[in-house]
Amino acid sequence: MKRSIVGPILVFVALPLSAQRGRQASSDPPYWVGLSYGYVDGLSFTDRDTRGSWQFSYASQLRATVEKSLQHGATVGVAAGFTTANLVYLGDRLAVPNCATTCPASADIAQYVAFVRSGGGPGFFPLWELEAGITRFSNFRERATGEVLPPRNVTNDFTFGFGPGIGYGISSTTSVYAASQLDLVLHPQDESAPVHSAPRLFSLRAGFRVGF
Repeated sequence: MKRSIVGPILVFVALPLSAQRGRQASSDPPYWVGLSYGYVDGLSFTDRDTRGSWQFSYASQLRATVEKSLQHGATVGVAAGFTTANLVYLGDRLAVPNCATTCPASADIAQYVAFVRSGGGPGFFPLWELEAGITRFSNFRERATGEVLPPRNVTNDFTFGFGPGIGYGISSTTSVYAASQLDLVLHPQDESAPVHSAPRLFSLRAGFRVGF
């Protein structure tokens, strides 16, 4: 399944790279850095290894980006996003007796992705992003006692998604934006669970970019 998904994404990401050949150099700055603050929707799914379920609540996310201009209004870049989210944790009765029913917990969620972005210029402009990378879940702890919960190792799940937005160019090297993003997180789930659809991670964020 992953191979059939990765192939089209790589082809789509490569299109802007081939399109820039033979064109004049971009008038945009060669590089951009950015920072955004966003709202991440809660997601719920089962975990194959711990045979438990994780029901995350809403949380905030801080995201940093570095981009390289391809042509006017188009960039390719990498992003890293971080959040600590509360969740309702249901664990295996033998492995986690304190959470055999449910217990309040927290966990760190990090995202590391590569993306293609389109949109830029002076004044208002539409934008979109296509991204692919990994979502990492780690540091599960019971909120009341601080007890470490399974899984004790970090999980890295292939993630891909897209989203639209709107931006405003303050100058040729500075812009602000607001965007939404819908990601599919391919996490290995418990086969005994009634639903096995890929968890969907929805985010809304606002940020700024500076070119240099």
